[in-house]
Amino acid sequence: MVGQFKSAFAVGVSIIAMGVALPAHAQDGSADAEPAADTGGINEIIVTSQRREENLQDVPISVSAFTADQVLARGITDVGRLEGIVPGFTFGRSGQDARPSIRGVRTENVGVNGDTTIGFFIDGVYQSRATQATAGFVDVERVEVQRGPQGTLYGRNTFGGNIAITTAQPVLGEMLGGLDVTVGEYGRFRTDAFVNLPVSDTLAVRVAGSLEKSDGWVKNVNPLGNNLFDDDSKYLRATVLWEPNDQFSAAIKFDYSTRGGAGGSAFGYKIIGSYFDVGSRQQLYNGTPVLNLNTRGGNRDGVNDALPGGTATSDLGVPVFAPGDGYTIDTDQKTILDLENKAITANLAYDFGGITLRSITGYTDFGAIRTQDSDFSGNQIAIDYQDTRAETFSQEIQLLSSDTASRLDWVVGAYYFHDELTGVFINQQLPRIIRNVTPNLTLPQNGGGFYDQQRATTESVAFYGQATYEVVDNLRVTAGIRWTEDTKDFAFANANAVLPTSGTPPVPQGTAITLNTGPIPDSAFGAQGAATNCTYTTFPPPRPGFQCLAANTAVLTGATYDTAKFRKATWRLAVDYDVTPDNLLYASVSTGFRSGGFNSGQGPAALQPTFDPEEVTAYEIGSKNRFFDNTVQLNLAAFYNRYNGLQEQRQVPQGGTTLSIIENSGRARAYGGEAELLWRPVTGLEIGANVAYLNAKYTEYDQVPAPFGTSILVTDATQTTPTIVNGVQIAAAGQRRVFAPGYDCGLIPGTGGTGQPAAAFGCDISGNSIPHSPDWTGAVFAGYDIDLGSLGTLTPFAIMTFSSSFFGQPFNSVLEQQPSFQKVDLRLTWAPTDFISIQGFVNNVTDERTINRFVWGGGGALQASFAPPRQWGALLSIRF
Repeated sequence: MVGQFKSAFAVGVSIIAMGVALPAHAQDGSADAEPAADTGGINEIIVTSQRREENLQDVPISVSAFTADQVLARGITDVGRLEGIVPGFTFGRSGQDARPSIRGVRTENVGVNGDTTIGFFIDGVYQSRATQATAGFVDVERVEVQRGPQGTLYGRNTFGGNIAITTAQPVLGEMLGGLDVTVGEYGRFRTDAFVNLPVSDTLAVRVAGSLEKSDGWVKNVNPLGNNLFDDDSKYLRATVLWEPNDQFSAAIKFDYSTRGGAGGSAFGYKIIGSYFDVGSRQQLYNGTPVLNLNTRGGNRDGVNDALPGGTATSDLGVPVFAPGDGYTIDTDQKTILDLENKAITANLAYDFGGITLRSITGYTDFGAIRTQDSDFSGNQIAIDYQDTRAETFSQEIQLLSSDTASRLDWVVGAYYFHDELTGVFINQQLPRIIRNVTPNLTLPQNGGGFYDQQRATTESVAFYGQATYEVVDNLRVTAGIRWTEDTKDFAFANANAVLPTSGTPPVPQGTAITLNTGPIPDSAFGAQGAATNCTYTTFPPPRPGFQCLAANTAVLTGATYDTAKFRKATWRLAVDYDVTPDNLLYASVSTGFRSGGFNSGQGPAALQPTFDPEEVTAYEIGSKNRFFDNTVQLNLAAFYNRYNGLQEQRQVPQGGTTLSIIENSGRARAYGGEAELLWRPVTGLEIGANVAYLNAKYTEYDQVPAPFGTSILVTDATQTTPTIVNGVQIAAAGQRRVFAPGYDCGLIPGTGGTGQPAAAFGCDISGNSIPHSPDWTGAVFAGYDIDLGSLGTLTPFAIMTFSSSFFGQPFNSVLEQQPSFQKVDLRLTWAPTDFISIQGFVNNVTDERTINRFVWGGGGALQASFAPPRQWGALLSIRF
């Protein structure tokens, strides 16, 4: 670790030295706002973190913001590019799902049975699906990242913070336009364009759009498959602004986007390996790491596999292709991405003189279809399919004070949200062709497949208010509260090998699950509160609302759960003080929560049909400062967050695949500090850095089953009697139960006894680090506008981001660890005029290969997704 940070420090010093060494006679090319002085200075950025327009430096909240010019100059093309640039913000991704993390809060559940953990807003409208956050930025005005719970002004879906995008609004009375053309590695070609049309003195229209094509940067050597992370996207947005007078404004926005190609698979696309107990040749979590074996179900090639220190005596799977290389795969199924998003947004405001009434309305119709090669190999074994649909409506009404002379600023509001969600997951098992041996093996398919459809509805109502009062000059007190009620309904239907498709009562189809299986009749989902027809004797007992096959009442088809309501009052108290006009101190305590929900009840998930809300209490002190005649900006924050019931995602075996369920951990806490430094000593020279320290751990989290192989039975002649724990036999005579090494594991109380579920084993992982929570993250950057006289300006820009190691799963095992790393991006921009610029860039210059998502899948195989490799390109920008 010391060596890693010495390297990071050396690179950072080099970047700063580059900026300092440049001549000090350049012209300011920044366009965020008017410069503070001809000799340099830091420009203001206006943000809306408190639901009103304010100077970033006056907001007593940890927030980072970037203007349109900074987004372009720094290559912030999507949410993932914010990693490192924003202190304490890390970004994970699986397929098209964004998985950001802030202060120990990460995005785990992206299914229709849960809400996002870190809110994603576009023009004030919440986007309910994690996939919506992976779209590229087009003609944006500003990007804001708020750290810490925003439960008062933004609500239950902002447990860890917010990412807020403000798109560029129409400008009255001006004809404006722009064109950006990007070309780059992997055949990348992207065009972004916008035009601003002044229809009249009171009406303007702004139209923006983009087209992008690129090959995938994960290369598939198998001609039967395709590359991953290609791009075939289209985006169109039209915004109409009407301001008939000084009091009223209305902005109506329509946008439409599609994305096709192969996509990026689903939960992960590369197998890392597994663990085995070498002596017994059984999979045992945290046993001996095996990095070159794909143990997914059905991956058997008739070849005995050698384990470290053991003799080859068992067929345990197939070799991992190009082990450790996250950018090369060998899969034989063509994956598909078919994403479509349609949205309408209306922002209306009327100033009554001292009070402003604002309405924010949003409607979204979203759909995404994704497939992946389920076995992660060049063998024909199985394919997965996901179809996610969301129809979302939200309405927010605000009243805000607008009297700048008053000592009291306030906002009150009401919020309504309705989300209709459908999620389908299909695992289709195929007749097996094992191609990694000669001659190829032809085997029957491995089971009948699996089908799971979930239907979820969320209706949320909230009322909130926040007021800030200046008690004496420069000293302000803020208090806010929000009351939220979430109403959730949930139903599922699934089957293993048989599926009801028609008839009353439903009759089994009698064939294996395929990607074309369906439709499912409503009767398969049962009815809320209705008596069950199920007679199966496995634990747990049948519940009201559960439905089984009429022809075989021991086969569960689905269920409709009782409606659940989650009510919570969240609040914020804060005080801030202007030590000088350029130095602010603040302290706050706030709360946040995220609703509970439901799990599909098939198999092991039936033991945990629901999960509870998670809650946080956050304490923060901070300071925002400008020094040395507005040439140095230093923002500091220290925080302590206390979490209860964090919602954790777990994969449980289900046929030839795994099913994702959610459970609550006990307690956790996170504390740390963040610093952002910006120095502009002269016009055009910018040097900056940020650093974040985070210590995030579970303080109570026990009885947790390992992802696989929590325990195994091995032969032991010395054990002459059965092993009994709490009256339950956990090993027969002549056998010994071995638990996952390195963990405190044992029998879960309440299992294995009469009338109880089968014996289950879990571990106490209290004290483990929360996943995706590196101790140290940060960045160092420098840029300068070099005056070339009549040839314009030349701006070199470099940024080095770094991270200490982190774990990808709660058990913190060695296979789940991403080591420390540094990444360097370089950009060189030539602007011959104020209206034209040409930029060359290289992202991840050293081609650092990092994993940003880990998940344990079927067969005890660790799946991973990698961050992009080194990529170069060029960008032509024209403005008129």
